[in-house]
Amino acid sequence: MGIRLNRDEMFDRVMGCWLGKSIGGTLGMPLEGKKGLFDLTYYDPVPEGAIFNDDLDIQLVWLRALQELGPELTTHDLGRYWLEHVIYPWDEYGLGAFNLRRGFAPPVSGAFDNWYVDCEGSPIRSEIWAMVAPAAPEVAARYAYMDAIIDHAGGEGVWGEMYLAALESAAFIVHDAHELIEIGLSLIPEDCRTARAVRDVLRWHREGVEWTRCRELLLEAHGHYNPQDSPQNQGIVTLGWLYGDGDFGDSILKAVNCGEDTDCTGATLGAIMGIVHGAEAIPARWKDPVSEGIAVGWGIVGLDYPTRLEELTRQTLEMTEKVLAAKAPHVQVVDEPTGAAYEIEALKAPGLMREVEETDPMTAVYDLGPVALHVGYGETPTIGYDAPAQVMVTLESRSDVALAGQLRVQAPHGWEAEGGGEFTLVSRGTTETFSCEFSADPERVKLQVSNPITVRIAVQGQGEIVHRFPLAGEYAWLVAGPFAGGLHDAVGPEEDFDPLGNWEGRDGAVRFERRSFPASEMHLDDVLGGEAGVVCAMTYLFTSVDTHVELGLDCSGSFRVYVDGELAGQVIDPPPVRPVRHIFGLDVAEGWHQVLVKALSEDGELELHFYLMDDRPEVKSRRGHGRTDLINTYLPDDIAPDFD
Repeated sequence: MGIRLNRDEMFDRVMGCWLGKSIGGTLGMPLEGKKGLFDLTYYDPVPEGAIFNDDLDIQLVWLRALQELGPELTTHDLGRYWLEHVIYPWDEYGLGAFNLRRGFAPPVSGAFDNWYVDCEGSPIRSEIWAMVAPAAPEVAARYAYMDAIIDHAGGEGVWGEMYLAALESAAFIVHDAHELIEIGLSLIPEDCRTARAVRDVLRWHREGVEWTRCRELLLEAHGHYNPQDSPQNQGIVTLGWLYGDGDFGDSILKAVNCGEDTDCTGATLGAIMGIVHGAEAIPARWKDPVSEGIAVGWGIVGLDYPTRLEELTRQTLEMTEKVLAAKAPHVQVVDEPTGAAYEIEALKAPGLMREVEETDPMTAVYDLGPVALHVGYGETPTIGYDAPAQVMVTLESRSDVALAGQLRVQAPHGWEAEGGGEFTLVSRGTTETFSCEFSADPERVKLQVSNPITVRIAVQGQGEIVHRFPLAGEYAWLVAGPFAGGLHDAVGPEEDFDPLGNWEGRDGAVRFERRSFPASEMHLDDVLGGEAGVVCAMTYLFTSVDTHVELGLDCSGSFRVYVDGELAGQVIDPPPVRPVRHIFGLDVAEGWHQVLVKALSEDGELELHFYLMDDRPEVKSRRGHGRTDLINTYLPDDIAPDFD
């Protein structure tokens, strides 16, 4: 199937994509995160030029990565560019970046300890991949997958970005909304939440349901209390597109007026319609207020980027021709009129969907030349003192000749490491797997935020390949309870803060017991025994310098937080958990600091989230939900022996 895309028409459609995204994001920004049915009829306030939006900002980074590395760039490359150029700390951005800084590669960086994997952060980055791979939905979706797993692996955010990238790519030659949606849906599982939300909107529209009622039905069936939840927002984009009936302004207004993640829904739909209809077709009343300038936010650093949409369009199209030549040579950008001989079924790519479904988000793959190294972490990429860490290490041949040799694993000083051995890989694609085990004795080892494991691969006739991967130290906590009463009733640990004390609890005498938690999310239901009560959770924070720290906390119940015996703050009757909603900032001196969280459960269930964050302007490059220089992975020496 050969497809020719006219160069001038391509410019108009790519320009339309960027311009539509700017318009929709600007329209929706004032209502971002708000719930309800709104009645906007135009910009409010009317802008005087473009405003920054991370929806576009991060795509400028991806364009630069493509320009510097070419079409063969990898998800590891994208992760590296993220660390170099993106410092936005919000939600999945911050969590993914923290994992990258700890050394985890995608998809592990996006999957581990990430409450936000179902959110909008990656679907809003889909357009760049469609524009460099027009009329090649599978190519666009494959790039989108590489992007999404940085901070959404294993979640709906991956499906959302693949879905959008595919339909946006097809939109360069297919202009019917229903056909485009079906092409996008072919890239994601029928039973995922994104697909179900989109298909339900399609059905309600077909049945003649009025648009405001369609919104109600969508949120009843697929809504989430987090406005940034991706499936509900993909449903809203679909609603605005179908009920807008081809009218640019009416479509983006309906999407934004549905509420939720309004800057994203407006921007996504504006981009789609910009591709379908082109920049020239966008009414002047929508174009003129935003102009053609590009406003980039503070979260993009160290990057030379275009300042006008026209220049951005030109640079995008330069990469389009390179990507098509490398990845989809059947699609060409030419000076002749567009020749789009295609079949809808040929634009679908269910094979890629099945490939992604079979991929383990807790396995990182490293290209080491003659071999690929697969590091499978199982349930968690962490190590604690209570049990050994199990890691499956697989070698995959990338060579057309047989390979033989030996694989060894090494752990930090004081650890015990087992696993490895001899291997023979007879041909390209053959594999050999080694079960490896690592353990740390608390009397000899102080687990760090990130702990390096070394793999040495000696290949006969080719020398030795050395690679390292991380194991994160589990968080060390002391937990006591349950206690009777409410949040305002004093309990023993609040009064003397003695980690070795004994107190009268709800069901008898209690004391602190050590717990290791692999992630920032802790479930303490077992302490409560299915009944209401209070739980005290204590950790110790070490800093090697005087510093300012932000304690990010969220809890399913009311809570208080104490630092070194002083009340740092409290939250009464919190809304549903959404890390990190509550932040307590404080200055701490070099050394150890005690952090006690007193949490109330009224139903016998208790979910607690705890993050160490940094929000100082002078260290923005380390912002986000995680500091690698602050330690709470082991207890101070003066109390640790009492809990070993």
